[in-house]
Amino acid sequence: IIDDDIQILTMLDTILSAEEYEVTRAESGQEAVKLFKSEPFDLVITDMSMPGMGGLEVLEKIKHFDGNIEVIILTGNATFENAVQAMKEDGAYNYLTKPLDNIEDLLISVKRAIEKRKLRLENRTLIDELQNEVEERKKVEQQLLQSKSNLQSVFDGISEPLIMVDRRMTIKILNKAAKDYTGISRYQDILGQSCYRMLAGKSSPCQDCQLNLAILSKNPVTFERNGLKDPSRFEAVVIYPMQNEVQGEGNAIIRVEDITEQRKIEEQLIRADRLSSLGQLSGGIAHEIRNPLASINLFTDILCDEDKYDRGDHEMELFDEIRENIIRIEQIIKRVLDFAKPPVATSDEIDLNDLTRENVKFWSSKLRKSNIHLNLNLNISLPSVRGDVIGLQQVINNVVLNAIEAMAEGGNMDIRTALGLSSLAANNPAVFLSVSDSGPGIETAHQEDIFNPFFTTKATGTGLGLSISHQIIKRQGGAISFKTNPQKGTTFTIELPAAGFKNEIPAAPLLESGGGKNLGALPPLE
Repeated sequence: IIDDDIQILTMLDTILSAEEYEVTRAESGQEAVKLFKSEPFDLVITDMSMPGMGGLEVLEKIKHFDGNIEVIILTGNATFENAVQAMKEDGAYNYLTKPLDNIEDLLISVKRAIEKRKLRLENRTLIDELQNEVEERKKVEQQLLQSKSNLQSVFDGISEPLIMVDRRMTIKILNKAAKDYTGISRYQDILGQSCYRMLAGKSSPCQDCQLNLAILSKNPVTFERNGLKDPSRFEAVVIYPMQNEVQGEGNAIIRVEDITEQRKIEEQLIRADRLSSLGQLSGGIAHEIRNPLASINLFTDILCDEDKYDRGDHEMELFDEIRENIIRIEQIIKRVLDFAKPPVATSDEIDLNDLTRENVKFWSSKLRKSNIHLNLNLNISLPSVRGDVIGLQQVINNVVLNAIEAMAEGGNMDIRTALGLSSLAANNPAVFLSVSDSGPGIETAHQEDIFNPFFTTKATGTGLGLSISHQIIKRQGGAISFKTNPQKGTTFTIELPAAGFKNEIPAAPLLESGGGKNLGALPPLE
């Protein structure tokens, strides 16, 4: 209580002490400010007019120390405007006029002022606690962001595609390798989206998805599947369930590995094992099949002896069919044995034009019977090649036979040779032989397997002809390839290194025509 009137100080002290308030007295504003600096108070009752420092100045100074302090102004001659200024502008809680005729008004005002002070302090405490909680949450969020950033950095440092998803198959995190593997351009566009929609383009979970199995069993699950983006490739998928307090149960990390090349290697190993077994059986095949086949051939010759037996034309035609099938069986046996036996390295000088003419002569009868028109175009300046003449003859034979069989209803065959630049060795000359047919072409689904052993689309084929041809040409440092156009035909091109060729490669080599159109030089293989 601050008042320069000692009687009022004593009266107020007595009244408020009786109400069990703890009261401190000051006879001037200076004394009150000094006391206020040394100890806290809940309420100040001050006279408006005092010598030295008046009530409004006291109010201003103590509000500076404690903005929540409540102040009641006492005045004996204040106008209404003075009271409003004290309450609204200077922060006084209430004002009372002297003399204090109604003690009850004083006690009510004191009680309410202290309650307001208490409420304000409680609010201040709650606000401080809320601010502290907000700051703590900000720190936690910052730590989580930092942890997520660290996790992302760890993820990005792993070369294999990794994707973190939750139980609902929502993508939480994926690393750079996963972005590159799936072809995702904008990282933010995929977070929070379902993995089956963003990665597989589906409206529902993939049929082979085993995410829930991994989460429920709490054990990693491994399986293989066709690629989501490219079904022609193969993927190995491992799902690791996460069991920790940070990420919580229900999350999992999916690791994806492209195993297409591994599959190819495995298939090659299986194929090599088959070929090894085939090599071991080849001797038995020759013995078990060729011996009775020779007997069949001998007995057929005996039965065809016109001096001993009188045969009609129909019977002779049947015997011719038997002989043709005997030859076919011999060819099949030879293909199997040639494929299985180790290659013999030879280096003959070969005129590819001569070899081609011999082959055409061999098939001329078959071409006529099959109603196939041949266009033969040979480069008369063609240099020789070096290699296995028997093997190369077998390659040409296989390619020409395939072309004939592709035109069951007849058609046009084009065979040509030319000189050009090698596709295998830069700026080196190469000799090219192409065989084109006007058949239906090769189906897209079969094109990748065309040179694989045992692959065939024919009911009576062995699937070894083109595979053997590929091996023979590869051993001689060359290449064999094909181009096909549905319903328009197929062209097989054989490329071999030119032997001892030193002249400049002509832009348009001279050709000798076999009745067909001059087709010009072959371009290098693409």
